Amino acid sequence: MIKNIIFDFGNVLLEWDEDKIVNALSNNKEEQEILKEVIFKSEEWSKLDNGSMNYQDAILVFKEKLPINLKNRIEEIMSTWYEKMRINEEICNLIKKLKENNYKVYALSNTHVTVYEYVKNLEIGKYFDGFLISAIENMMKPNEEIYYRLFEKFGLVPNECFFVDDSEKNIVAGRKCGMEGHIFNIKDFQKLIDELNKNNILV
Repeated sequence: MIKNIIFDFGNVLLEWDEDKIVNALSNNKEEQEILKEVIFKSEEWSKLDNGSMNYQDAILVFKEKLPINLKNRIEEIMSTWYEKMRINEEICNLIKKLKENNYKVYALSNTHVTVYEYVKNLEIGKYFDGFLISAIENMMKPNEEIYYRLFEKFGLVPNECFFVDDSEKNIVAGRKCGMEGHIFNIKDFQKLIDELNKNNILV
C-alpha cells in the first residue's frame, strides 16, 4: 500500500522554463541569450545542482564571463531568478489533498540550496514531511544512491512510495530501487490523477 508521495521540483512543483526566466530578468533579447548561455547552460550551474560549488564562487565565475551591464546585476539575478518560476497550483492543491488523506509528502530534487530554501519558505513548504536535495546530499538523480539515501533518511519502505518526476530516467531509476512512479507532463495534470487512482492513492 502506498503511504508516501515524493515530488520533484522542476517542471512538477515549479515550472522550469529558461526562456520565461530570462525574459523576466531582462527585456533585451541579446541579454536574454547571454544569461541563458553563461548562467543556465553553464558547467557552474550543474555544480550548483550537485553541491560542488557555492553561490558566491559561481557569481565570481559568471562576473568574469558577463558583459559589464550584466556583471553589475549578477547578485540580484542570482538571488531572484527562482522567484520567476511559476508555482504549479494544481500540484500544490494535490499535495494539500494528499495530506488531508494522511499520506506523507516528500521532495526529491536535483537543485540548488537556494531553491530548496525558497520552496521550504513558501506556503506549500509546510506541507512537506521532508526534503532530499542534491546540492545538500552531493548526489543526484538518476544515481541509485540518492534514492536509497531518501529511504534511509526518512525511514521509508520503497514499495510504499510513489514518485512524481518529469524525467523518464529518474522514474526508471526509482523503479529499479523498488519505488513506483509517474513521468509527469506539466501540461497533462489529469494523467497524474489517473495514475494515482490506478495505484489506489486517494486524491
